[in-house]
Amino acid sequence: MEHQSYYRRSFTNSEYANCRDDRVPLVVNCTGYVAMTRSFWTTGCRHDYYLQLMDAGELVCGAAGGEYCLMPGEFIVYPPECPYRYGLTEDRELGYYWAHFTGNYAERLLVNNGIVPGRVYRLNDEIPASLRRAFGEMFHEFMMHGRGYEDLCAAKLTAVLVELGRSAVGDGIGREKRFADLLEYIHRHYTEDLCIAELAESEHLSVSRFREVFRRTFGCAPSEYIIGLRLQHARDLLAGTDLTIAEIAEMCGYNDELYFMRLFRKKTGMSARTYRLGHTVNRTGMADKGGSIE
Repeated sequence: MEHQSYYRRSFTNSEYANCRDDRVPLVVNCTGYVAMTRSFWTTGCRHDYYLQLMDAGELVCGAAGGEYCLMPGEFIVYPPECPYRYGLTEDRELGYYWAHFTGNYAERLLVNNGIVPGRVYRLNDEIPASLRRAFGEMFHEFMMHGRGYEDLCAAKLTAVLVELGRSAVGDGIGREKRFADLLEYIHRHYTEDLCIAELAESEHLSVSRFREVFRRTFGCAPSEYIIGLRLQHARDLLAGTDLTIAEIAEMCGYNDELYFMRLFRKKTGMSARTYRLGHTVNRTGMADKGGSIE
């Protein structure tokens, strides 16, 4: 593990490495950068705030809010006294910036910039050079320990948190909203021939990365999400209309009636005709006018 670590004091086992200090407005206890290429797990519970900003790879994290996966360009701030665990599940490239900070202004600084501790945020784009430069300048100040270095590091961290707040998707909206616009588009056009590559491009992601992030966020692939919307629409139409199965298939985005019936059976465990019969016991005139066979 290549772990750059910089502390307020030259000895890393001092109280300054992990403390809460409300006597000052803001102070950076320590900061650094982690680069890993092998699996590991870390657990902890600190007295100060803990910022992680992902640079490369993926970091599986767990805290009070559940388990999630930090991706490049995403960040989180763990609150004080919050047990957490994180790690790399397999030997892969990983890199992230980190900083521990405290002070009586720390909470207000986060609030002012729309950052809720414990929530994952995504930057609009890749980590900008200004953020990398700010971390590098904090590293330099901690190494040199020049006059006023603590104040300068506090100023640099303030700049980092302000830029993170401004750059976060949706002006501080968490990861659960990262695909909000995309989902709205999908829900309006799911009966059309949607192209996964075009959806990925709209999120500025490669197709493989888009599929991976979408699955981690919603628990299924984007194509499965679209199929789910189509089949729910099909169930509603089967139970509530006297449209033929061929007409319903077309209205749900399937021009091939046989393909639609095979897909419906595979996903629901029953045929479209059986589903209709089971949901129209008390209705009249619901027979399939097209006389489709299964």
